[in-house]
Amino acid sequence: MKNTQILTYKQLNVFFKTIESFAHAERNRLTVALTYYGALRIGEVAQLKWKDVIDANLLPHTQIDFRKEQVKARENQSIFVSKKLRMEITRYLKFYMQQNGKVDLNDPLIQTQKRSAFSANSLCQHINKLYKRANLPHITTHSGRKSYITQLSNKAVNIKAIMKLVRHKNLATTQRYIQLTDDELQKANDLID
Repeated sequence: MKNTQILTYKQLNVFFKTIESFAHAERNRLTVALTYYGALRIGEVAQLKWKDVIDANLLPHTQIDFRKEQVKARENQSIFVSKKLRMEITRYLKFYMQQNGKVDLNDPLIQTQKRSAFSANSLCQHINKLYKRANLPHITTHSGRKSYITQLSNKAVNIKAIMKLVRHKNLATTQRYIQLTDDELQKANDLID
């Protein structure tokens, strides 16, 4: 994680624009959006099924409930789904339905060309290659999660709230994710009278 940089909102938009011409652009966009807007680990993204993110009426959930076998902590966990992430899920759903005509809620959300689930490792390698192709060589699949935490910290969200949102057990773990920039340090310094 030491060499992982945060992905700024501007870089995210450039990345989305860059991959528009790449194969499977919509699927790849949702994969990155899940890490950036939802702070999901790439292994968690690989585990998701349609039923985890949408209901029987094809509406995005406001919360994703993970079963213990889907997450690092090996205990049932939940995350809130932000408005932006719900928009990304809806965007991908529309695209998916145009391509496939229907959605099987038990199918993997993020599918390979053979319509099977990615392994965590193969999805990680795939997305990291896309970042390199988009001229973002220091950005990795973990950058989305790190960016989420850093953004909330920069907006003065209580660190314990951030810790709960990203499902860390230790405050020190959350604090290690926060990347300080010279701009943030200057703004903090300017607060002194």
